[in-house]
Amino acid sequence: MKRWIIFAAFLFCIVRAVIIDDNESCESEEHEEKQKMKCPKHYKGYYRVPSAANNQTKMWCIRVVMVNVSVSEPAAQQACNGEGAVLTTFSSYDEQKHIVRHASKFFRRNNITQGSIWLDGVRIEECRTLNVSKQISAPCNDKTRVFDITDPRTDPKYAWTQWYRTAPSWAYWPMRTEEYSNYPTPDSITADCINMWIYPGNDDRNGQLHAMHCDMAVPPYDFEKALNTNYGYVCGRPPVLSFY
Repeated sequence: MKRWIIFAAFLFCIVRAVIIDDNESCESEEHEEKQKMKCPKHYKGYYRVPSAANNQTKMWCIRVVMVNVSVSEPAAQQACNGEGAVLTTFSSYDEQKHIVRHASKFFRRNNITQGSIWLDGVRIEECRTLNVSKQISAPCNDKTRVFDITDPRTDPKYAWTQWYRTAPSWAYWPMRTEEYSNYPTPDSITADCINMWIYPGNDDRNGQLHAMHCDMAVPPYDFEKALNTNYGYVCGRPPVLSFY
């Protein structure tokens, strides 16, 4: 009789343990279901396929910021950092389309024919050179390698297919009237940052990437040329968890 009592008690303990485990599992699943990734106000979220190329990023929040005065790349970086974000770029056609659509709407509303906005991207160190031989050799002559992004949570593979057909160039500054063969000169600087052309109505340029002098808010070689005047920038950040 005692054996049966002991055996029954043993079975009771096992069943109770299983029930507790199941309850904890259900509670855990219910807790996860109540969590939802959400982007802050003014940001739009895009799901990404987590990989080593994007630091295992599952969702990325993007905000296109448009301004009425031209800005430099460092100013754009600082503005994004000020709201807990970073200067970012697109990783897919959908993200690119969102940026172009938002910026183009601003241009039309403000009667701006053409211009640019800053994106993440800098020329790699070994290609920040005035040595023409290096510029025309790998990796500096490779559109997929000559630039890199500063934030690892975006895979730039798609973005590097969106350079304008003649970009990225070095765009030496100061510009001079001498023959091109005399370039660059010792005091030259190169275009080491990236902006996106916004040119509503011109499918050849609208949404394409171009190299630009980082400290320049407007094109240094022609201050009246609007195409490279930067009227905005794109910030990116991770989502936040919300409970509902």
